[in-house]
Amino acid sequence: MGFTVEQLRSGLAALGDTPISSLQIVAAAEVASQYYPHLDPAQPALILGLADRSLAGRIQETLLRAYPADHVVTLAHGATHTQFRLDGFAGLADFLSSAILLIPPLSQPAAYAALQDIAVHLRSPEGCPWDRDLTWAKLRASLLEETHELLAALDAEDAAKVREELGDLLLQISLQAQIATEAGLFRFGDVIAAIVDKLIRRHPHVFGDAVVSGTADVLANWEAIKAAERKNNGEKRSPLSGVPKGLPALAQAQAYIDRMSRLQAQPAPVAPWAALADLPAGAAEQLGDALFELAAWALARGLDAESALRAANARFAAAIEAQAM
Repeated sequence: MGFTVEQLRSGLAALGDTPISSLQIVAAAEVASQYYPHLDPAQPALILGLADRSLAGRIQETLLRAYPADHVVTLAHGATHTQFRLDGFAGLADFLSSAILLIPPLSQPAAYAALQDIAVHLRSPEGCPWDRDLTWAKLRASLLEETHELLAALDAEDAAKVREELGDLLLQISLQAQIATEAGLFRFGDVIAAIVDKLIRRHPHVFGDAVVSGTADVLANWEAIKAAERKNNGEKRSPLSGVPKGLPALAQAQAYIDRMSRLQAQPAPVAPWAALADLPAGAAEQLGDALFELAAWALARGLDAESALRAANARFAAAIEAQAM
């Protein structure tokens, strides 16, 4: 359901003399149908057609995924304008019949377009010579570095650091997409369109009629859908071909094991302690087999061998550093 011209007039009138450089106008039912608001929080917004409390509740839930709970919004109903915290407006029944919600902008950028604008600016003639000189090849090292810095923050469960490192990784994506745009290869919108299409296609139990009974069914469907996609594209690839060759060895082993477990039943992993106990010098192949079995043993118990080893490395380094002080 959309909104009427009269509701639009009322919404614009509710703004009064507030100076604005842009304005987002959207129907309440549209926002209520979204899980994340398709709005730029750095720009003001009008939500028209708040018909009932249930609709307002769904809108409030969606908006709180992009705006802070204490963000002050205005509920307008005729000549009556009342301000509320965003997390409290939906509980009020008095103003919900054909009411209008005015959402003021946040003081800081909060939409991906703001980051992409910075990336394009940096590479423009008015931007930075160093950023203009970047290529996909030159960004490889920093992409790997930023990824590992994010992994370290995740291992430390440091929310502030995770937030920072996610931003650094997003910048890598922004720059790589802009380089492609300049080369005429694709635009950032094509990246978004492709991943949205893939997610919808590979989740028929969410966006279609498929029925699943649990995670095992989801993973089995995922692999079957990918196999069908490869067949339709004329690709003849190993089931393991999607696992990056550049992954650290333990992570790659677990990815291989996890991938195959979705396609066929795997034998119960055997703890490799006995094989390691009598390992002769120079037995690199046997050591590799034992490490692979260790990765399988860990995966079967819900453990990430790569993260566990990184954590052990960190503990070892911290202990050595403490001794040196």
